[in-house]
Amino acid sequence: MAYENNPYEAYTTGSLFSGNPVNLVIALYQGAVDATQQAERALQARDIPVRTKAINKATSILSELICSLDYERGGEIAQNLKRLYSYMQKQVLTAHMRQKAEPLAEVTKLLTTLLEGWREAAKKETVESEMPAQANAASARTTSAPWAHSTDSFYGGYMDDSASARTNTAYSF
Repeated sequence: MAYENNPYEAYTTGSLFSGNPVNLVIALYQGAVDATQQAERALQARDIPVRTKAINKATSILSELICSLDYERGGEIAQNLKRLYSYMQKQVLTAHMRQKAEPLAEVTKLLTTLLEGWREAAKKETVESEMPAQANAASARTTSAPWAHSTDSFYGGYMDDSASARTNTAYSF
């Protein structure tokens, strides 16, 4: 593995993939924003290899976002995101081909807006998941065995796959 000698990278990679899927989406958006900004800086500096690498990274992340959309649960929102991601890919490639910064700036702005929305969703989800967890933690203290309570006391129902635990909230990513 590439991060065998880098404990920080191993930790962040492990925590990212084992945590909430919303955090992975946020990381993808942040990576795409960083890549488009780097491509714009490289374009201005006339650094073709760096620009090409940043363009490839941005389009790859956008491809990953397209592939991870759940059209069944996401419905119209997933379809709209697919069109938006495809448009952003086209703009990134247009900027690269024509060596123009404006399309990159537009994509950076779009990605930043979406990133802010996902961060707000993550905050809301964290607040909502902490409230039931706190209530369940209080009731769990009264049980005879600490492991006897259900997983929703730790995960806010995230791990509970019963029909009663499912909500109509669908994350389209």
